[in-house]
Formats: sequence, structure tokens, C-alpha cells
Amino acid sequence: MKTADAFYMNFSGTNYQVGEQLAAWVSTRPEMIKKLLLPPDTFPKDKLFEIMNLFNQYCPGVNDEIEGFADKLGIAPGQVLFYAMSYLERGCSLMASLPEKNEDGHTLMACTFDFNDEMEDLCLTSTRVNGRYAHTSTLGNIFGRTNGMNEHGLAVCQSSNGMPVGNFEGGLKAAVSGLTFWSIIRSLLENCINIEQALVSLEEMPIGYNLNLLLADATGKIALFECFNGNKSSKIVTAADKDAYICATNHTVLPELTSQEQVRLENSIHRYSLIQSAFSCNEKMTKEKIRTLLTKSYPDGLCCHYYQGFFGLLHAVIFDVEDRTAEIVFGSPQNNPWRKFKINQFCENRVFHAVLPYEEVPEGFYTMINL
Repeated sequence: MKTADAFYMNFSGTNYQVGEQLAAWVSTRPEMIKKLLLPPDTFPKDKLFEIMNLFNQYCPGVNDEIEGFADKLGIAPGQVLFYAMSYLERGCSLMASLPEKNEDGHTLMACTFDFNDEMEDLCLTSTRVNGRYAHTSTLGNIFGRTNGMNEHGLAVCQSSNGMPVGNFEGGLKAAVSGLTFWSIIRSLLENCINIEQALVSLEEMPIGYNLNLLLADATGKIALFECFNGNKSSKIVTAADKDAYICATNHTVLPELTSQEQVRLENSIHRYSLIQSAFSCNEKMTKEKIRTLLTKSYPDGLCCHYYQGFFGLLHAVIFDVEDRTAEIVFGSPQNNPWRKFKINQFCENRVFHAVLPYEEVPEGFYTMINL
């Protein structure tokens, strides 16, 4: 059993000012700074120039934010690890359902974020940057977003599609150069109102990460977007469709891409089956039923405690589009309480103590199935 600190934080102002606020926060946590910085002149200048240009085009303001962060800490912007990690990991489970499927008549989206606690920020933030859409989201490497919802009701969550891609030990080399998931999600939350705008933006972006993105919006639609080795596909689900839900884990789902996948994790196939079974029944779904699915231990549910094996549940979230709320639990739902936050309603900064019940990875959990 282990306990880790988790946070709720507010940031607002210009991008440069938000960067200064982030620096002031991490300055109080030396162990966090160590995870965020590189030694001077480590990241090649040509690669730094390329990723900064990508951010200027697809995630404007991030470079200004990093500049404010770096100036406050007295370092060069190129030392910020976010640049190196974003230029082109995790196991997650995603689900969304339309009002027709849910007992309360609301659009719901839920996800788990499973990885290693020593490599994640464990922070939920409400951010209001001048000229961008305000949003409440979890952080990825401080400047990125791992899931969230903006003021217009656009909600986004993600999972790795196949084996993780990234500039870290054990990560696959990207098939194409482009952005990773935390930059992509931030761009969508800050700049898009609905699914249609988000999908247009995703088609234009260079994406160097194999991912599944689940989206929901205030127009009563949900969607799945997938990218695999630079190839993209998407599906929008509306009230006219027979199935009023959509889900994904860590493999391709859309038929345009499934033929490109050579292997799948057995646990991804099993988690996908669990979600399908829960949502395909004739009964209406409720938040409580979703919480039960997120809380039950694998293989009966989606909760995994394999933190040292890079598959521990760090947070789970249920988004309610109509209510504009996010219900989140940091750490295992079996040991920690759920907390509700209103989107775009700033609360007092808080620190939570998240219990992480470390367990050994069971035999066969990472078995690969050849297709």
C-alpha cells in the first residue's frame, strides 16, 4: 500500500502568466521539478524548433506558457521535458453513452487512466487562458491534458492504441512525426466547441501517437477517433444509431484500421468485452453502474492495481455533459472517495491523499494475441 499526493489547482490569465503560476506551484515540490526538466542543451535545437512550430500551429499559446515557466525557474525553455516527450504508454478504458441509453437522459462519458504513479502529475485543473475556451482537465506532463471537458460541453478522453508510442524507455518509435496525445487533447479543449470541429482539427493535425480518442458534446453526439501509424478513422454515434454507446480500450476498433494491427493485448480485449457487456444490455445505464464497473477488480471489472507494472489506476472520471460536471477519483476507487467538480467553476486549490494499493501483475496479464 502506498499513498500519493493528488491536486486540484486553478490557473488563469495569459499563457505566459499561467506558465509563471505553474512554475510557482512546482517550485514547492522538488520531486516534481526533477521529472519535468532536462539538462541544458540535451534536446537537439532542430527538433526543438520543429515542435515549437507545431505548437504554434496546432496548440497556440503553449510556447508562451513554457516561456513563462522557464523564465520563472531561470532555465532555458528547451530544458522543459514536455518538448522532448511531445515530439513524435498508457493503458486506459473509455466509454460514452447517449441520453437515450442513460436513465437520467444525459450524455455520459467515463474513462480510467492506468499507468505508474511516479511518472504522472495526479492533478486536476480548471484553466482559463485569455482567448481560449476554459476547461477542467487532468494534467499530462504539466502542460498537456489527458482528459477533460470545456465550457461548451466538449469532452475528450484517450487511450493508447496498441503498444505505446513515445520518447521514453520502452516506447515504440513513432511511424510518423507529429504530436502526442496530451498536446492533441489540450488543443481540442482550448479551441473546439463540438465534435465536428474537433474531427476537422484532428484530420489536419500531424499525429505521431497511436491513440483512441472518445468525444462527447452538447449536441447529443458521441464519437470515436482512432489513429494508427499515421492512418486515421472516426465514427460519430447519434440518436439515429442502433447502439447508443461507444467504447475503446487499447486496440483498434474501427474496421478501417483493424487490419493494420498485428497483435493485441489480451487484457485489452477482455476489458473491451466487459464494457460492451455492461452497455449492450437492455437496461438503462446510470452513473452508479458505471462506477461499479470502474471499481470492480480486474478481471471482473476495470480496476487494476499494478502500479509497478505500469498499469495501476491513477484516476477515473465520469463526465456529465448536460450538468457540465466531472466526478473523479484519484487512485483506486476501492480505497478513495469520488469528488464532483463543476466545469469552468473555479474552486479552492486542494491537496488530496490518494491510496494506491500496490499489487503484483498477475501471470498472463500482458499476454499478446497474434492476429
